[in-house]
Amino acid sequence: MSGFLSGLSAVVAFAGLLGAAVVVNLVSEEVRMRLERLPFVILRLAARRIPPELRDEIYGNTLLPELHYLLSEETGSGPITRLVAANRWALSMFVRQGGSRTAKGLNACAPPVMDGFEDIRQLPRSRRKRFEALTTRLGELCDRPAEIFEDDALARLVSGVAIACEALVNDRAERRALALAVPLIAGSHPLTRRLGHDHPAVLNLRRAHAHARLQLGHADAERLLRELYQDETRAYGHDDPRSFRTLHLLMWAVANAGRLEEAEAGLLLLEARMGRQAGLDLPLLLHVRCKRSWIQSELGKRDAAVEGYSGVIAGRSGELGATHGDTLDAMHSLGKLRVRAGEGTWAVATLARAYAERRRLQGRRHPDTLETEKYLALARFQAAGDEGAFARRRLLWRLRRIRRAQIRSREAAHPDTLDTQRWITSLTKPLETS
Repeated sequence: MSGFLSGLSAVVAFAGLLGAAVVVNLVSEEVRMRLERLPFVILRLAARRIPPELRDEIYGNTLLPELHYLLSEETGSGPITRLVAANRWALSMFVRQGGSRTAKGLNACAPPVMDGFEDIRQLPRSRRKRFEALTTRLGELCDRPAEIFEDDALARLVSGVAIACEALVNDRAERRALALAVPLIAGSHPLTRRLGHDHPAVLNLRRAHAHARLQLGHADAERLLRELYQDETRAYGHDDPRSFRTLHLLMWAVANAGRLEEAEAGLLLLEARMGRQAGLDLPLLLHVRCKRSWIQSELGKRDAAVEGYSGVIAGRSGELGATHGDTLDAMHSLGKLRVRAGEGTWAVATLARAYAERRRLQGRRHPDTLETEKYLALARFQAAGDEGAFARRRLLWRLRRIRRAQIRSREAAHPDTLDTQRWITSLTKPLETS
């Protein structure tokens, strides 16, 4: 019996020792795992000091691989030595801002990422400041020698400039867009010469440049857009949708030149071509319909134009939102159309909604807001039916104030400023003859 108890005691003791060994091993493994996580936590804190546009690249491609190496058996060191070395290195990155210094080195030639800045009309102030900083950076990089850029970085730089220019044009800052684009477009700039005249990034930049000139009323915009469309057709093919954006601007230039029937036919043909594409670009299609509606109004097809604009407003409200910049553009154009037709009574409600949202989202001094304020004042004047001298002088005072603001932001020769002056002249004549 005593022998049996001795054997049982030995088994229990062995089991206890085995269990203790397992527990110790589990605890040590838990401690090891937690200690190995510590340098990753420190490194993530250090990565927060890296500029956002370079954070993923530096953390994922430089810092993280180095930390994995320090913790691996490839170093030839023991576990404790590896943990100490990894934590010491991660701590040095945090204290000495090693990631930030790496970022500065990479940032010397790295084009800024312009994703999210394609439309800046309604950006909050903080994002607007970020766009301004990135645009300044693009201009600085364009002055660097072409040899310091790799091919991919060079293409991203020119693409970034194209995005910034197009965003500025849509924000009614056409002259700023020209100041950014012209140095790369005019003559034979080393950056664009190295990429080639028909590189997609250069083609996009040429479109933004021509678009800015078109919005400013420059006579050469049609020629530039026609040459660009021909180059895009050769590079992409006749029915490639990448050329459709240029073609719709070309037809708008044709309309501005007074060839309204040709422009309407061209936009109708473009709509048909877009409808045959597998992936329909709905925002562009609505741009095409918006421009065609305005041309129809100029051709005297008022009912078709009103119906077209109403469809565009409904489409953009559903696709982009009721307060999106493009939706407000269509609302403004519909109201403007009615005012030009003497139907201010029907335009007041539409223009009042557009003006309230533009003032709220873009500010009261933004060119879009000023234009809508102008046509809202004209619509209310027409709706009141008061042709008396007092009402006319009050409207003229408001239009002159708007014109002064337009001159400050867009200069006296801008088409919108000239349009304001034409309204002032037409309203002043009855006062001079009375």
